[in-house]
Amino acid sequence: MANILLLGAGFVTGPLVEYLHAKNHHITVGSQFLYEAEELVGGRDRLTPLQVDVTNEAEMRELVKEADLVVSFVPFQFHVSVAKICVAEKTSMVTASYTHEDMWKLDEAAKEAGITILNEIGVDPGIDHMTAMQVIDEAHEQGSKVEALVSWCGGIPAPEANNNPLGYKFSWSPMAVLSAVSNDAYYLRRGEKKSIPGDDLLNSMRDVTLTSEMDLKGYANRDSLGYKEDYRIPEVQTLLRGTLRYAGFGPVIDSAKRVGLLSAQPFADKAPASWQELMSSLSGVEPEQLGEKLVDNQSVNDSFAWLGCFSDEQVKGNSPIEAFCNLLTDKLKYENDEQDMIVMQHRLVLVDEKGNKTFHRSTLIEKGDVGGYSAMAKTVGYPAAIAADLLLSGKITRKGVCIPVTQDIYEPVLEELEKLNIKMTEEIITSQNEESFLNHL
Repeated sequence: MANILLLGAGFVTGPLVEYLHAKNHHITVGSQFLYEAEELVGGRDRLTPLQVDVTNEAEMRELVKEADLVVSFVPFQFHVSVAKICVAEKTSMVTASYTHEDMWKLDEAAKEAGITILNEIGVDPGIDHMTAMQVIDEAHEQGSKVEALVSWCGGIPAPEANNNPLGYKFSWSPMAVLSAVSNDAYYLRRGEKKSIPGDDLLNSMRDVTLTSEMDLKGYANRDSLGYKEDYRIPEVQTLLRGTLRYAGFGPVIDSAKRVGLLSAQPFADKAPASWQELMSSLSGVEPEQLGEKLVDNQSVNDSFAWLGCFSDEQVKGNSPIEAFCNLLTDKLKYENDEQDMIVMQHRLVLVDEKGNKTFHRSTLIEKGDVGGYSAMAKTVGYPAAIAADLLLSGKITRKGVCIPVTQDIYEPVLEELEKLNIKMTEEIITSQNEESFLNHL
């Protein structure tokens, strides 16, 4: 039995706590809000709720010093400061977030401390890395090269719960979702580097037919170019990692961005009295004309009206994006009898030593449990929990700052995920040409 410090008690922590608790570990659940930690703990033995301020270095040092491992599920901007304390206290750490430059800078210090800082061990990033690498490594072992890799992932409502104009509901941080749509994107197409400015990202959405029953839209996710090295595929000519959504999401969120709803600039004095007042002040459109003239697309205007953006409803938040997050959290939430869904698909063009091409498709469709864990919670929480347990049991021994792209990490994690019925379906596709298979990139 080990002592684990979990920082964060939000959307996706339930499966993580359940898994590690079943492994007989003691878990201190630290949250900014004590009631969240208490709710997650639920009075179970070997679980201790605690109010924690992750910006309080002295407090954090004491907590980390008592832990055998730290799982950080706080917002990504706090991970590096937590990691520095973990290095100082020689305590390994797990996160599900992307590894930013300042985190990579801790690699040598982590190795010297003899610890592991394992990042990107959720779903995207996480399961996407591990399942892609499993196919890539197997192809390389057989003497084949990876000519193309297009990898899509999205957390969306299950089809039967897709019942609002945006085609979206929140199963994780609204702020993270909205912030991601402003990132510039970079990818590789037939050997040529391509870029999409963040301002145009949602306008670049393309059709993606995930299955014969599921047509979605996809857009490039952040910088795919670095995965040429991370995935050890120097030969690759087409490389894109993208995000999947239903068709309604892009036009509405892009319009919200252009109107100014994604601005983090605090309100000058106090929040506008109503949403109608806020939308009018941001757009310059008279309040009574918002429903017809906010943007040139009437269906988008209707979507904003459905959200309550033209109403007398009170604005809650200190900036436009904070207020919009709060509004979306209220309007786009799952009912108790509704399911979310994780959809993931890799499409690889593999070329053998004789020049023959194989179109390999890997697909994961994971639905949430009605009245139980969401698909997002399961596919983020379980991989992180499994990795934490593997580190504590000595089955993952790699030191330093790392992501799960090596066999010593991804193989045991994927084996354990399969026991939880989280597994890709592998197919060889013969019914499409290469252009169609790669979504006409």
